[in-house]
Amino acid sequence: MNRKLEKYNKLLLTLLGILCFFSIPSNAQAKESGISVQAMLPENQIIKDAGYYDLKVTPGQEQTLNFKVFNRSKQVETVNVSINPAYTSENGSFLYTQDASQKDESMEFSLSDIAQTDKVVSIPAESEVILPIKLSIPKDPFKGLILGAIRVTNADIDTEEKKNNQQEGFSINNKLAYSVAIQLREEENMPKSNLILKKVTASQIAGKNVVKAQLQNPTPTIIDDVCYESSVTKKNNDAVLHKQEVENYRVAPNTSYSFPISWDNQPFKAGEYSLHLKVKSIKNQEEWVFDQDFTISSEEAKQLNTSAVDLEKDYSIYIIYGSIVICVLLIILICLIKYFKKKKQTKKMEFKKKNHERKNDVKRNKKKSKPKSKPSC
Repeated sequence: MNRKLEKYNKLLLTLLGILCFFSIPSNAQAKESGISVQAMLPENQIIKDAGYYDLKVTPGQEQTLNFKVFNRSKQVETVNVSINPAYTSENGSFLYTQDASQKDESMEFSLSDIAQTDKVVSIPAESEVILPIKLSIPKDPFKGLILGAIRVTNADIDTEEKKNNQQEGFSINNKLAYSVAIQLREEENMPKSNLILKKVTASQIAGKNVVKAQLQNPTPTIIDDVCYESSVTKKNNDAVLHKQEVENYRVAPNTSYSFPISWDNQPFKAGEYSLHLKVKSIKNQEEWVFDQDFTISSEEAKQLNTSAVDLEKDYSIYIIYGSIVICVLLIILICLIKYFKKKKQTKKMEFKKKNHERKNDVKRNKKKSKPKSKPSC
């Protein structure tokens, strides 16, 4: 028996090895891409060994940056090029996939308005091209940072990213996206950063119930090494219902974003709640504390719970109804027991009474049937 089992295990391992042998090369080939990029750093680069542009500029300055795009494949490749401002994603990183149409109200200058380049570029096979990026710095001085990126993608990558909700640098059907940051500043000293809590709402991420704290960084500064400590309670109650703690997040300049607090796969319940949020930047040595009440309406709760996935079922109502039914049954049972007990006692009393009456009747009958004694002489 052991020998047969050993042979079966060897056969299974051999089949798995053959399967891995044929599957690994195909996956690796699907992830290969002939496109790569490189930032050619100019003289006014502040951090000399950076892989991105960090430039010291002056008001009204005109400058052309050189940006290399490589094609190592054996066919002509066509790429899309866009220059987008930096946004803050919900997972605490910089996002360069959106254009300036949704820029924050606090953003005075967008990189999209300052930097211009060709939107479509063809690179010959096994070759490279130098793409000019033309900068036109505003004549009015600005404080802090203007941050964005040059974004290079294969054809249709943006459409697929929106459908699949993918992040930068991940391959999608042999298509890659590259983002190289451009950071502009006129002064070394940065303004003091700030955070504002705008509102708190019930929402969802990938079908999961969450509460989102809508935050805004209205300052032209990067807030680095950010830690969040959050908890949700019922209004005017200290008992914590849900909490979320994360660290090593980043906040881009002049952006509004949301910080999600997981609802732990539980359904929303209508009511009034309070969010308690502490945000701390380890690097900037700054801290913000927020306490804000919010309401989840019955309509919101019903709509979000209907579309939510993997919800833990709430059995509390069934427990309540079950307890009521059990209590009613117990009361009925007790009443029945008392009723039958009383009925039994009544029958017993009646039986004793009848038995006593019968004995009395017997005695009376004996007295009546006893013959009278004759008078003595």
